[in-house]
Amino acid sequence: MYIGNGAYCYANSASMLMKSIGEDVHPSLIEVLSGVGLGITMYGNGSLLLNNTTADPDVAISKAMGICGFSFIEVFSKADAECPIDELKEVLERSPAILGPVDMGYLTYSPNHPFQKGSDHYVLAYRMDDKYIYVQDPANFPYVRLPLEMFKKAWEAENIAYSRGKYQYWHSIKRVSNPSMDEIYDESIRFFQHIYENTGEIGEKIGAITGKAAIDAISEKLRNNEISENVVDNFKYFVFQLGAKRANDYAAYFEGRNETLSKLKRQQAEHLGLCHSLTGERDWKELASVLEKFSKLEEAFEGEIRELHKCV
Repeated sequence: MYIGNGAYCYANSASMLMKSIGEDVHPSLIEVLSGVGLGITMYGNGSLLLNNTTADPDVAISKAMGICGFSFIEVFSKADAECPIDELKEVLERSPAILGPVDMGYLTYSPNHPFQKGSDHYVLAYRMDDKYIYVQDPANFPYVRLPLEMFKKAWEAENIAYSRGKYQYWHSIKRVSNPSMDEIYDESIRFFQHIYENTGEIGEKIGAITGKAAIDAISEKLRNNEISENVVDNFKYFVFQLGAKRANDYAAYFEGRNETLSKLKRQQAEHLGLCHSLTGERDWKELASVLEKFSKLEEAFEGEIRELHKCV
């Protein structure tokens, strides 16, 4: 069982928002309930991600917080809207706010920001003055400030591929129900089934390949040594380490409730850890082979989830 860090920016930010009203909900539970880490998708640019096309993070964190029994105000703007900086400043006087997606390339407090343009991220804002916004950034930057001009560019997120609208944020959270873990589990299964039932159709509409077909496509490229260094860097710094962490947390979530699902996710975590190592070793043929084994585990997991509607 792995215990350690992971790139859980939206889950960590949501957990901090809940903590602001005295509620302790672990980021690992929020990450699992978001459903973002389910599925396999290969986008038109050749990037392979271990997620689905149904639950983008901005939609998914709202779903996860709702499953846990919370209400909140969520705001996003039309494509041609001006940055609602004054509105946000008023909100921050009474509540912290999750902001995202923001573009990491404009987060100047991060030493790596020049290399992260176009990477999506979520932070928790807690104060603003005439020059700066002050945030808790779960990527190892507590209590930092960002000049407002840079913040506006980050929050506009014009290089981020997804969002329901510009300038998204969540605030004024409150508990409205106290679901039991059994109720949370049952609702999560229904949500996971919805994800698997819809991701293939949505993938076709946006020109993405999903599931086994995505693994087959990337495996062929790996065996033919046809992957770009951008894809390699995405594997090296993001895809496999995050995927292994997520699979590990799903394994823990299902433990004691569905041992088959727990075992499948534990095996996935082990395979993805190996994929990360093989990427560092640049052993593309073996990486293709391990990815194909991972794909079979994902097919088995999806099949098990789909069958659970008979019991939920």
